[in-house]
Amino acid sequence: MALQLPAGHTPRYENFEIAGVSDETIREGLERALFGATDERKLQLVEALSDAGIRDIDMGSGINEPKFLLRCLDAQQYFGRIHPDTKFVFNLTLKSWEPISHVLAKLPKDYLAQIQVSLGMVEFHEDEDLLTKVHGRLSEIGVGSFRSSILNAFSTHIEEERYEFISRQIRRVSELGIDLVRVNDSIGSLIPDATAVLAANLTRDFPTTNFYLHSHDDRGLGLANSLASIFNGFQIVEGGVAGFGNRAGLANLEVLSKIFEERGITVKGTPLDTQKLIKVASLAEETFLVAPSVYRPVSGILTEEENAGIVNVPDFLDIERSVRYFLNPVGLFPDTIEQILINAGFPQEQLTDPGFVQAIIDRLNDKLQNDLYPQKEAQYAKVMQAINDLHSDVVRLDEVQSVAMELLQERVEVKA
Repeated sequence: MALQLPAGHTPRYENFEIAGVSDETIREGLERALFGATDERKLQLVEALSDAGIRDIDMGSGINEPKFLLRCLDAQQYFGRIHPDTKFVFNLTLKSWEPISHVLAKLPKDYLAQIQVSLGMVEFHEDEDLLTKVHGRLSEIGVGSFRSSILNAFSTHIEEERYEFISRQIRRVSELGIDLVRVNDSIGSLIPDATAVLAANLTRDFPTTNFYLHSHDDRGLGLANSLASIFNGFQIVEGGVAGFGNRAGLANLEVLSKIFEERGITVKGTPLDTQKLIKVASLAEETFLVAPSVYRPVSGILTEEENAGIVNVPDFLDIERSVRYFLNPVGLFPDTIEQILINAGFPQEQLTDPGFVQAIIDRLNDKLQNDLYPQKEAQYAKVMQAINDLHSDVVRLDEVQSVAMELLQERVEVKA
């Protein structure tokens, strides 16, 4: 049976405060990056995120990422390059905890006390209570605090059986003193009305636990689900600049920031800077070698470009906004050309000859269709070839076998 909204539940849509924003740009952006990224470029990205108001940064889950975490902590502690209130989170799943814990143990004790480890896949080997064992071991080496992450493959509704599974895992982590829980939409199948039901019930049933949603964008609903989660009680929101995240990505942080401005939603402890987040979005694309999404909401480089020759509804409604106008063949209307000239100070009496205006249109049209378009068509073909080339030469799984055979051959040659 599908769960319903609790009786008397009232969503909040504006003028409220959330506890924080958790950033996944570094962790899932790096997981999705075909070729990885250098530590220096990643550090610049972390610094820019912190400067834009992000105070909760998820650093990763790879075997080499504790070394990068150390670099970030050094940059924060010794050089002041990262805001002192910025908290770093390290993801560790119960399926691969042992090698990571050995590497984490090499970090200075005072650093371990500052970071937070996110325990993922807490349901793994639940019958053996592996969660308690891993929590104990990490506590022994000096990890200061924990949060947990619960995997889920949601359907279009929140079924009671699935909800009870989530609730059981929350009770398990609560017994260990963990009061910050991320609920994963692991395959991006949630829809906003189901998210509302989930958030409303969890915050009612676990009033001392802070929740946030890991909302993948596989159905194009990552942002909508993230908003639905905080509208209905979740205290933290998560995402990545430019929507960086695995597969189709996560909620776009600069878009969330813009919506927060418009809805009076504030973040406890620090304001977000939308303009800085827009710049960080471009920096993330450069860091992970991803072709820019030019029409991405808020941060796309062409989202403020509008055709001056058609009826732009925001202009018609007299809405003030930042716009860069252009003209193309669709927009070459006589009235448009006349108005552009008048706005530029051209004498209106000079426009009484309709042939003059038409001559301007004909010349512009010729430039667009017979000059610019063929040039840009050829340039576009080169750009697309370059993009395809950029995404080629990816290390695939068969490369592991090839490297293994090369090493075996080298060992034979050394013995000989």
